[in-house]
Amino acid sequence: MVKKPKGGKIDATLKEKVDAILQEVETAQAQKIKPKELLKSISSYVKKEPAIAIPLIEGLGRIPTSSTATILQKMMDSTKEKGVIKAIKRTQFKLRQKGVRWETKTAKEQSVLHLPKPGEPQGYLGGMDSTGSRIVMVARPRPLGGVRVYFSIINDLEGIQRFEINSLSKKGFQEFVKKSLSSDEFPVVEAPGGYCLHLMKEASEISNRLSISLPQGYKDAENEVQDIKWDGAIPLVYQFIKEEEVRDQVRLLKESGKLHSIAPFSLWFLNPEEVRKYAEAIKEAEETRIVLTPEQKDARLTSIYMEALQEIFPEGKRLLWKRRLEEMAYILLKLGKERDAKKTLSAAVDLKNPFTTIEPNPFMWNFLIKSIYSLMETYYKEKEKGKGTSLIVPP
Repeated sequence: MVKKPKGGKIDATLKEKVDAILQEVETAQAQKIKPKELLKSISSYVKKEPAIAIPLIEGLGRIPTSSTATILQKMMDSTKEKGVIKAIKRTQFKLRQKGVRWETKTAKEQSVLHLPKPGEPQGYLGGMDSTGSRIVMVARPRPLGGVRVYFSIINDLEGIQRFEINSLSKKGFQEFVKKSLSSDEFPVVEAPGGYCLHLMKEASEISNRLSISLPQGYKDAENEVQDIKWDGAIPLVYQFIKEEEVRDQVRLLKESGKLHSIAPFSLWFLNPEEVRKYAEAIKEAEETRIVLTPEQKDARLTSIYMEALQEIFPEGKRLLWKRRLEEMAYILLKLGKERDAKKTLSAAVDLKNPFTTIEPNPFMWNFLIKSIYSLMETYYKEKEKGKGTSLIVPP
């Protein structure tokens, strides 16, 4: 939005242009030129230089005629730009004070005033944490300057957790993206604006199903961007890597187990409550006084892991993690890590199928084991301090 400097002054060059257009309008009205024709002329000026729109609208208040009122009303009918509408209403108020009256109802016809349309949306996607939360943002250049920013944190189980709308200057927006949006642990990458809006709408549907109130301003935002559609691949990564490239690729799938050494996977851990009973079973197996051969001990541990894998990840949960890995594959691809992206997508595609006892999904297998041993490490540290001897939390 073009803002006037303090004191109501505008740039001298801009003022000179506005005054010249107003003089042209005044002369044309004296010659009985119809408002519709004058509007065409005004539209052409605004199209060439959008910054004059609001100063020109305000300047029309100095020409208190019914023709001016008609022009302003047609402008009002033709735009959804809030700043422009406010400027028109202010000018209309001044005209009423000067005794000008006009018909507020206008014929349903296409306006000849063509204010610039908002620019193409830019989208931004953040890496997920292990709870399914991530940043999703859409930024859209505004017709009269600046950027309209729709910022959200969404969760694939809880819906929209946070939502904000802000208007920033282009410079302010660039600084926000560069300094505040991304981190090494949870990087943010560019993505099609339409896809980012699709993810926000998915999250809003989750909130609705759970009867969770949507954040203030979200519904208004949906109306503002209703012209932005997405009819591409879902998940987005399949627009760049075809499923056939990674399906049944044994080496890629096997290497996916090593992805936990890179961010954000290195920070992914299952909720301790999900793995607690299995950690307790492993602790008992390791501390048992029964003499077991190494083979017997390994078999016992493997049995516990497989039981945990089957119980923690039934079909619904397995497919949830499939989608999470698909979304993360796109993040890695945009970061220039194509090989890691394909490993991630290979693990995701493999999650279409139930786990096998012979070679379970390497990514999920290592994910489970590191989560269990993270809890056990905490237990042993506490035991050394004499603060506890059990992983079981009393009810």
